Amino acid sequence: MKYKALYAGVLIGLILLVLFSLGSGLWGGSVGLHWTEQLFSGVCHQIPNRTFTFMGELMAVNTRCFGIFCGLLAGWILIPVLKDMISEKKWPLICLLFAGLLQIIDYSGNLFLLWENTNSSRFLLGLPLGMFSSIVIADLFQST
Repeated sequence: MKYKALYAGVLIGLILLVLFSLGSGLWGGSVGLHWTEQLFSGVCHQIPNRTFTFMGELMAVNTRCFGIFCGLLAGWILIPVLKDMISEKKWPLICLLFAGLLQIIDYSGNLFLLWENTNSSRFLLGLPLGMFSSIVIADLFQST
């Protein structure tokens, strides 16, 4: 693997991203807006009814964002395991596009009242989007 230090740095960053997204349930409460909510306010709408709770407190991000963050971490961890399978970038990119299409279908179905998505479905659909995002860029960390 090329750039082992960079890979490890990104891995640590992704672990922190997931830990910070757990919000005040992990980091302790505060009066007013918690620092973790402020951290993610620019990238996540943080609607309370679309957010999991952790240790009795709302998480700092909604369920879809949490799924994406967990997927990014899982995909990053899988890079060394899948190194032989990802040398040809065609299937991860197709899977990433499909995961993005699933987001559009899920949002549209909910918008047009065909179904009601749940926090669990948002999380589960966010996982592959994050995972395949990590795997698509994995070739940057492989030996040539």
